[in-house]
Amino acid sequence: MRCRLAKGRASWQTQRVVIGLFPELDAPGGVQRVGRHLAAVLTEYASSRGWDCRLLSLNDSRELHRAAVGGREFVFTGCEKAKGRFAVTAMRAARRDAKLVLAGHPNLASVVQAMRLVAPKLKSIVCTHGVEVWEPLGRLRRAALRHANLVLAPSRDTAEQVASQQEVARERIRVLPWALDPQFEALLAANGAARQPKDFPSGRDGAA
Repeated sequence: MRCRLAKGRASWQTQRVVIGLFPELDAPGGVQRVGRHLAAVLTEYASSRGWDCRLLSLNDSRELHRAAVGGREFVFTGCEKAKGRFAVTAMRAARRDAKLVLAGHPNLASVVQAMRLVAPKLKSIVCTHGVEVWEPLGRLRRAALRHANLVLAPSRDTAEQVASQQEVARERIRVLPWALDPQFEALLAANGAARQPKDFPSGRDGAA
């Protein structure tokens, strides 16, 4: 019995882990919606490889949450705005043979950098969204962003701002437009054909 328990602990400790860090998931808003999409994708990615997936949210209530996007379910833990608890939980997860961490906002890049102190081989991805990176971040946050293995931007303009304002090497930046909500087509069909507002100016239709 003791041998089986020891073997079970060893298996738990060596199972590869994917970690997702988010500012908030259980709330309305564009950043939150993108975060839910990323959380679902991370969960599916880890599951397809037999890995564990740990999802942490800084601002959501301190409990285990269940959510779904397009039929893909995921589970995440809230930290109720406790930054210390969030960072400590993330670092504990990193010690469990973590292979990849994705931060859903550049403000979380400093936590990612701290995680790499306990897991030096940990690969990191940081997502940017727009206006938050159009001006230089604080020195520590900017340095943490530059240390990420990969920085995602939803547009070429934001990618350019990441390179120029945050001084992130261009070869570390990738443009990845955020996906539409899986229910987008159904919502569009339910609302019928879109109509132009009254007195809406006509376009040039590509004319010179």
